[in-house]
Amino acid sequence: MLDLCQIKLMEDNKVKSTSSDEIDLSQLFRWIGKGFSNFGQGILNALASLRSLFFKNKVFFGIIILSGVSLGVIFSEFLQKKHYNSSMIISCDYLNSRILTNSMDKLNLLCLEKEKEGLANELKIDINTAKNILEFNSKAFVSEKDLVEIEVLKEQLNNVALDKKDIVNKVIAKIEIENKNAFLIEVKVLDPEIIKNLEQALVNYIKDNSFIQNRISANATTLLERKAKLQRESKKLDSLKAVLFENYASMAKENSRPGSNNVILSDKYLTNPLDVFSQDLTIHSQIQSIDYQLSVKPDFEVVDGLTSFKEPDSASLPKILVIAFFSSWVMGYIILGLFKFDRYLASLSKTEA
Repeated sequence: MLDLCQIKLMEDNKVKSTSSDEIDLSQLFRWIGKGFSNFGQGILNALASLRSLFFKNKVFFGIIILSGVSLGVIFSEFLQKKHYNSSMIISCDYLNSRILTNSMDKLNLLCLEKEKEGLANELKIDINTAKNILEFNSKAFVSEKDLVEIEVLKEQLNNVALDKKDIVNKVIAKIEIENKNAFLIEVKVLDPEIIKNLEQALVNYIKDNSFIQNRISANATTLLERKAKLQRESKKLDSLKAVLFENYASMAKENSRPGSNNVILSDKYLTNPLDVFSQDLTIHSQIQSIDYQLSVKPDFEVVDGLTSFKEPDSASLPKILVIAFFSSWVMGYIILGLFKFDRYLASLSKTEA
């Protein structure tokens, strides 16, 4: 009998606990819903207060907004220095973003000088051109982080598939970044007419860097030496081809070994004379490639030069007017808020007195 009573008490406690949990959860959801409702109502009340405040002080807001728009017009037409942006793209095998950024930082420091004599001397331009330059910026087409990730991926591919070298090489060729040595240089000027004179000066400034110039010269010297070596080899092959022609001519006359493709040359056999002609074509192709590199100079070239734009990059009058309108509107609320806060403090001081 006692056990039945205990069981009944436990069941009653369980029912009470369950109903208590249900009540707590429903109350929690009601609180959450009420909180969202109050938040939304608070926003609506705030907007209504701002609207009422605006219409109660229409004259004040009109004066503030009119003054702000007038200042915007004055700034746009008389105070703002209209500037023009232009950009160029260079490709250099020996340049990286840190070297270029350091060079642009030096030029920007010289731009801060009042007379701009240092900038004119550094770029080898006249003072008038230097005075119209405001700022230089540069960035790499491909970030160093992307280049590191590419190199890591290539190394992982080489380690994973050593037995599938052809496939790996094809994949690596696909993921190689074509413009990894390309850089964008931007210049901000006051007069777009100076862009024409500035491009060559800027290219010479970068190219004449001792670090880059030494490597350009070394590469050109290496190419010339290799070309001379290939030309000497090509002359030897020309002599060898002449001998081959003579031997074939004598073989055709003598017909001493019918049915044989071998050519007798100084008591030695040349079983495949086509290799000589193939090697000559390969050397000729290499010489053409060197001539192309010496002519185009792909280790340092201007991909896209500076362009002179007639439209200024600075903020236009309509944009300034829109900014001035909304700024003045917000400023009006701030002024009224500060005024009311001051009156509230004044009333507190009177109450304490």
